[in-house]
Amino acid sequence: MIGGILIKVAFICCVACVAYYYQHHRNGNPAFLKLGRALYLASVALILVSAGLLLYLIVSHRFEFAYVWNYSSRELSASLLISTFYAGQEGSFMLWCLYTSLIGIFLMRYTSRRNYEAAVMSVFGLVTGMLLLMLIVKNPFAYVWENWPGQVEVGFVPANGRGLNPLLQNYWMVIHPQVLFTGFSAMSVPFVFAVAGMMKRDYMTWIKPATPWIVFGALQLGTGIIMGGFWAYETLGWGGYWGWDPVENSSLVPWLISLASIHTMLSQRKTGAFVKTNLALAMLCFLTVLYSTFLTRSGVLGDTSVHSFVDPGMWAYWLLVLMISMFTIIGFGLLVVRMREMPHVPVKHAYLSREFALFLGSASLAFAALFVTVGTSSPIITQIFMGKTTTVDISFYVATTLPLGIAIGVLSGIGQLLWWTRSVGANLFKDIMGPVAVSLLATIVAIPFGLDDVLTAIFVFGAFFSLFANLLVGWKIIKGSPKYAGGAIAHVGIALMFLGFVTSEQYDVKQTLSLPQSKPVEAVGGYTLTYAGYRPLDNEKFEFMVNVEKEGKKEVVAPIMYYSSYTEGLMRNPDILNLKTRDFYVAPLSLEERGSKKSGVAERVQLIKGQTKRAGQLTITFVEFDFPVDQKAAMLEQREVTIGARLIVRSDDQNEAVEIVPRKVIGSGAQTDSVAVFRGSFEFAISSMKPNRENTNQSSVEIAITDISKRSDDNSDRDVLVVEASIKPLINLVWSGVLMVLLGFVITIVRRVQEATATQTSL
Repeated sequence: MIGGILIKVAFICCVACVAYYYQHHRNGNPAFLKLGRALYLASVALILVSAGLLLYLIVSHRFEFAYVWNYSSRELSASLLISTFYAGQEGSFMLWCLYTSLIGIFLMRYTSRRNYEAAVMSVFGLVTGMLLLMLIVKNPFAYVWENWPGQVEVGFVPANGRGLNPLLQNYWMVIHPQVLFTGFSAMSVPFVFAVAGMMKRDYMTWIKPATPWIVFGALQLGTGIIMGGFWAYETLGWGGYWGWDPVENSSLVPWLISLASIHTMLSQRKTGAFVKTNLALAMLCFLTVLYSTFLTRSGVLGDTSVHSFVDPGMWAYWLLVLMISMFTIIGFGLLVVRMREMPHVPVKHAYLSREFALFLGSASLAFAALFVTVGTSSPIITQIFMGKTTTVDISFYVATTLPLGIAIGVLSGIGQLLWWTRSVGANLFKDIMGPVAVSLLATIVAIPFGLDDVLTAIFVFGAFFSLFANLLVGWKIIKGSPKYAGGAIAHVGIALMFLGFVTSEQYDVKQTLSLPQSKPVEAVGGYTLTYAGYRPLDNEKFEFMVNVEKEGKKEVVAPIMYYSSYTEGLMRNPDILNLKTRDFYVAPLSLEERGSKKSGVAERVQLIKGQTKRAGQLTITFVEFDFPVDQKAAMLEQREVTIGARLIVRSDDQNEAVEIVPRKVIGSGAQTDSVAVFRGSFEFAISSMKPNRENTNQSSVEIAITDISKRSDDNSDRDVLVVEASIKPLINLVWSGVLMVLLGFVITIVRRVQEATATQTSL
């Protein structure tokens, strides 16, 4: 396919541009500089064309291409159809490569005016080239018959695509990944500036042109992180915005490192200190992105992440290892080689100085990133040292980051009140007493409302102190010169976020309620809920109308619940009342339909291929999926497909084992699943299944086992909607804090770009 050829030619151009740029860096030949520019621009043009071609194949429903078939369908809206461009591994690598190459154009122009183009672009071209190499390995232009040889005839064109995962069918899918991958792409720029600075033996001034880029990368990553958090909050139904999942952590770690780097760069600009530290942190911004990509996309985490991709294949796995190793050796190898000639600036600042506060704050951020990395890597670590894969509990992250959060809150307040080099103790005491007194009073007021944990109370005090100290300093700066207020505004935002974390989690009140139709039920917080029935939204989705009343005011929430033929499971989306001081959050759990014969409660058993488990008096073994070739072809054609699960079942009171095969029908409008009966006493039905094409031994199935003898009749004429209702106090502090942080970053970027431009003009 032409798309694959374009990517290979772009890779060749990128490799050649690296060679010419590097030669110009070595000998200054202007012809090499022109060739390097031309070849890089040619590679960008080829990437743009190949990306445009993939988008064209998606919107024109070319389902003979495996990627298009796997993630898109004719039923998707235009915006969601376009978002399938980056819904899978191949497409997300294409998006990453595309945004990296486009950033390179701006970077080329930016560095050409600062005598940094050859050194920076020789390294940046290598980054782009490695992403292109990944696209050669993970080809988004492969045909279905190439991906499933022997199962699909050459030239076969499916009538429709498999479609997009229901969890991704959200407007955030259109925005969030693009912002996040822009951040991933931007994080490579601090790396290349650090390496270029060492190549040019410029250990001091490289941070001036690099600072706007690292702030921009932090801005993009931070925006992407909070978008993902809000997406989870309003869609997944568990009521939270952060779950410490590996994919969430993969964005958090480089963001923390970038914040640490921003603060140590500020110290170097003022005092010349932290030369080696800044080089290391700038390179880690990108290396942690690569390592996080390896964790979440190589398959090493297996089933330990709800986001992680399946095993991408041997070549992609080792290419990710190669990328991490190569850029680590290039960056830190050069750091070791150049270390002796780097200037060593003696520490001249006192403990009561802004430099020392910045150092402690950066160290806190770096340690937080380290602990998160260790926790995320725990499946690999335990496999190496213990021979088994184990994940850490969420409590690990809380226990390790909470003390560091306290330090960050306190230091972000004290740092603004300190002077460079040395502060007078008496003056500091005078400046600090106001914020301390108000913060202590605010914390004491919060204690009777449930703030009963000592560490959490100290964390709240630190957040209040940071808030009041930065408000005080920020107001003085804004009255003088607003362009210097970026740091104070960002710190105010961090303090608000910290307070929002505590109020929305510590004071969160949850209650599980059964809502008989048309019958009012008292809920948490003095609310009255009345289930009014449901209505269809489309072929699969149903909206459940719940009236919410309090003190004469009436609102309606409409959570969504449906059985997804894509995931073969029940999907639930909450609905939220956004109030001034709280969110009222309603998540659907189940619908108990009445007035018809019901089966006894089914016991559910999750089985991996070859696994044996007990269920009451039964022993069940999952042998394999019964998925004939004709059914595989039917799946590609988007016709009705029947998949069975071969089970070996044995009862304690009989030694003889029996093979049964319950079956599930996919793509049928009616419920036509086939239930298998064991010895006339138990019904076996497939609740959900997860076939794994890459590693069939990891395929799994969930079986619902019902004891037929326990069936009963329920003559009630009211359906019952089971929901979880919760109140999230002051959760808007989180979202408003984020906006303040982003505003602070934007002000800082503008200021640093102006400074970098002024420095170049003066030269």
